[in-house]
Amino acid sequence: MTLKTKIVCTIGPASWDPEVMRQMIENGMNVARVNGAFADTDELDMVRALVRNVSDSASLMVDVKGPEIRLNKFDEPIPLKVGETFVIGNTSRDKIYPANYKDVYTYVKPGQRIVIGDGDVEFVVEKIIDDQMYCTVQYGEVLKPGKAMNLPNCDYTTDILTEKDKENLQHAIKTGWEFVSASFVQDADSARKIKEFIGDAPMKLIAKIENQAGIDNIDEILEVVDGVMIARGGLGVELGLEKVPYIQKLLIDKCNRLGKIVITATQMLESMTTLPRPTRAEVNDVATAVFQGTDAVMLSAESSAGKFPIGAVAMLHSISTQSEDHVVPQIIQSDIPYAETADALTKAIAAMCMSNDKISKVVIVSKTGTTPRLLARHRIKQDIFAYVSNSFYRNTLMLTKGITQAFVFDGVTRDSDFSRDAAVSLLLEQGKRDNVLQSGETVLIVGKTPMSGEEYFPNIFEIVTVS
Repeated sequence: MTLKTKIVCTIGPASWDPEVMRQMIENGMNVARVNGAFADTDELDMVRALVRNVSDSASLMVDVKGPEIRLNKFDEPIPLKVGETFVIGNTSRDKIYPANYKDVYTYVKPGQRIVIGDGDVEFVVEKIIDDQMYCTVQYGEVLKPGKAMNLPNCDYTTDILTEKDKENLQHAIKTGWEFVSASFVQDADSARKIKEFIGDAPMKLIAKIENQAGIDNIDEILEVVDGVMIARGGLGVELGLEKVPYIQKLLIDKCNRLGKIVITATQMLESMTTLPRPTRAEVNDVATAVFQGTDAVMLSAESSAGKFPIGAVAMLHSISTQSEDHVVPQIIQSDIPYAETADALTKAIAAMCMSNDKISKVVIVSKTGTTPRLLARHRIKQDIFAYVSNSFYRNTLMLTKGITQAFVFDGVTRDSDFSRDAAVSLLLEQGKRDNVLQSGETVLIVGKTPMSGEEYFPNIFEIVTVS
């Protein structure tokens, strides 16, 4: 079955083997993500080479950590006991300390909660002596190295991009990565600062929403960014686990109405980090995200450090395709100021496809990919094939649900016949060469000329029987 929901995989030691990477992509991985908390530019180059040796169209995403605090990478996991005292220091002279943020102890007071990772361990600060935080273990059995250190409701400030973030991001821009996912985007100003750093590069910005400020300011954030990642680990720590399901639905709904990308992340198949099969609850979790309309589901430790990275991808593929078979198409009512014409056009396409079951496929020619992305929100049953103007737009569509495949298309130039009939014939021949179209099937051909009037392909909306 054709997978409509996309799969994002965090790449790490478990997936550095070329054969593992090949099988992950063959089993459905669409986007390779690198966690910037650990990676340097050499690792970015290594992952890019691994992916590109298998696929030209899989997307690359670099994660920048910004204000996220991380523990140092101490040698071995440390056993914990509830009620015992545990000391978190401040510098490399200490066994345990915040590795990427100076003087954290100056921001906290006795009573401050410190939550490690996605809530695996929790401390409460009892006292601060010199630069040492003396804590009581509230929850957890093992403290693992390099984990995120969350300070719920603590007012600490830092730049949205660290120097290491800037180095990684600049390198990713230079080497053609399609996406950056940014941690702790809490308002539109933070998002604009990252956009300013990206400059004229076409890279797309995905904001990780992981605390209350991000939720409170989501409407203004969505005006700036290209999509969001629902960072359910951080949200669970900051807001409480019981609030995460509603927040997930809220963010998916908002993104679908606005035509923005939305990724559902954190512990989708966490048990498959160590076990070959997921739990029933995890299967239900993935299916729920698909039913709600997420563009993508994401693997973290499962694919970066787990024992079964290929199996985890294959399982996500299986759960998603089975769930998609029960999705009911519907017209998403929206107001998209940045693409009013494309929004209206795609609603008409969706209505046509929902009322005419003879249409087997939709083939869209769109210079930048906006039109197929907006059409995909309506979750039509037909496969959507997109023809766009360059490989960047092709690859970014691999993070949009419902796009079966995208291709680079030269378009129709002034030197060629710009008539509708000639343009359709040209596209049909291209579709046959790409093994998209077969003789005898009925397809809907859509062309969308940019509002500037630049000639790329005529405005076309017609049902065609392939000869």
